[in-house]
Amino acid sequence: MKILSTEIPRPVKISGPVKVLHSKKRVAVLALAVTATLAVTAVQAGAVKADLPLRGTGTVCLTREAVNTLAVQKVTLEATGAATASGNCVTFPGSGTLAPDLTGGELPLQGGLRFSGGGHRLDLTGLVVHIRIGEGRTSADVSQDGAPAKNTDLLRYPVSLSRVSFTPTSVNTKDIPLTLTTPGGAAFTQAFGATPVPTGTPLFTFAGQARITNPFAPLPSP
Repeated sequence: MKILSTEIPRPVKISGPVKVLHSKKRVAVLALAVTATLAVTAVQAGAVKADLPLRGTGTVCLTREAVNTLAVQKVTLEATGAATASGNCVTFPGSGTLAPDLTGGELPLQGGLRFSGGGHRLDLTGLVVHIRIGEGRTSADVSQDGAPAKNTDLLRYPVSLSRVSFTPTSVNTKDIPLTLTTPGGAAFTQAFGATPVPTGTPLFTFAGQARITNPFAPLPSP
């Protein structure tokens, strides 16, 4: 009968330092990737309840109807303060907060808009984007010809998750119609005799790019 060997194998000696397959840098990158995945999953699942801190830019562009009407009225649009203009668009820097489920948020914008024509001007400053699920609004301090500004409910827009794209570090939107409100239309009529578009129709379209300044702070602890 053949007897199985019971000899214990001798340990293999390794000369020189042992090479670690994953460096600390790779481990750190892997940890960041896992955390980022958890962040996106938590947002999509509604686990994140705290508001996300944002910093970025928002751009409004006049609709074609508004461009044509303002040209007939001989009214021009320019950017003021920290805002910058390019063609029929104005870009604002800004920072604020956003609820991941879009149930709330406030995004104050820096700079303003100035409409001028016929010896009159209409200044829109202190713009704040108010985010509410279903319908959001933009308020502004409205001043005609240098008179004291009046805070006005200027624009309304639809809010839904389908119009917003999230990554672990950013929030982006595009092609959101900004509808002129009745109070906003009244301000234009008082300054220039007519509105650039009928109230209840889009005056601008909006696109925003924002960075989540501390993307993992709202994550629940394991």
